[in-house]
Amino acid sequence: MNHCEKLNVALADSVIPVQKGAKRLPRFTIDLNPICWNERVHLEPERLNDIRQIEHFINENYVEQGFTPIQHGRVIALRATDKGRKSSAFASALYLGKYDDMDNTDRFLNGMVKAGHSYEPIRGETVTFLYIGVSKTVYDHLITYTIRNRRIAGGFRVNKPWGFVIPNEAKDPWLYHRMMEDQLAQCEQLQKEHPEESLQAIRSLYPIGVMMPPFMLDFSEEALVKNVFKQRIWERGAQGETRDVVNSMFEAVRTLDTEKWDTLREYHGPHIEGHNQAMRKLREQRSTLRQLVAKNNNAQADVMDLDVYELLMDTVGKLPKTMWDKAS
Repeated sequence: MNHCEKLNVALADSVIPVQKGAKRLPRFTIDLNPICWNERVHLEPERLNDIRQIEHFINENYVEQGFTPIQHGRVIALRATDKGRKSSAFASALYLGKYDDMDNTDRFLNGMVKAGHSYEPIRGETVTFLYIGVSKTVYDHLITYTIRNRRIAGGFRVNKPWGFVIPNEAKDPWLYHRMMEDQLAQCEQLQKEHPEESLQAIRSLYPIGVMMPPFMLDFSEEALVKNVFKQRIWERGAQGETRDVVNSMFEAVRTLDTEKWDTLREYHGPHIEGHNQAMRKLREQRSTLRQLVAKNNNAQADVMDLDVYELLMDTVGKLPKTMWDKAS
């Protein structure tokens, strides 16, 4: 029986029945496709029942309490504290002394973000994420930014891996699949043959692409904007799987509040790196308009009709390739 067949059998056995008389609220269901049926994400089939248990208690502990979990890829945004932007509206009004208008949910975005003012109103607002099917590499990248320690002790401690994840940069995923499978099988064999060896010691032999058990991390909204999203998806050079996972984090919170996160992306997003480079080069090189037009192969164009922003971004704002771009 191959891996996909094992997953299908395990899936059939993993359904948790809804109790009779239970309230019929809209249930949250974990989408297994990005976690299971993916050539780069190898989940051990016996973990499907654990995922269904997690799904059950997300509904019990979050949905029943009025939260709306959102899944994107292998990331689930369980809850955001700034529900309906009411908390940041109150904080913005308090910060600016607007005591007669403390329910203005647009003040932070339109008044403070666009003016480049303080991000104090969202500094204390957090988003809680649950990760399923994510590698140790991504875990190590993300733990840097958290505001509260919910991490699995020491990475694993007595928890076993849930499988493994093939890096995005691997040209032949199945070659890596076979090698990682062999490495984990050797670790299992070592534990059986030498029961005196602790799991804490054996985990030192795990490949770096080993899949973490599900874990939760809390992030300040300010940290998400200024650090996590900025460094891992809006600036170039992030490792492939980390970029995918952080992009899923962004898409999940964007689903919760599209206007808020689109506005924040506009003021901190991927184009900002090009803007900064363009201004730095203009300051250093003191290019003339003639030189920029010539660089852009528009020497014959009427300069009065050129799109100045496009001209700058295609010349002095053009960014070099990163090591990940060159590897792909």
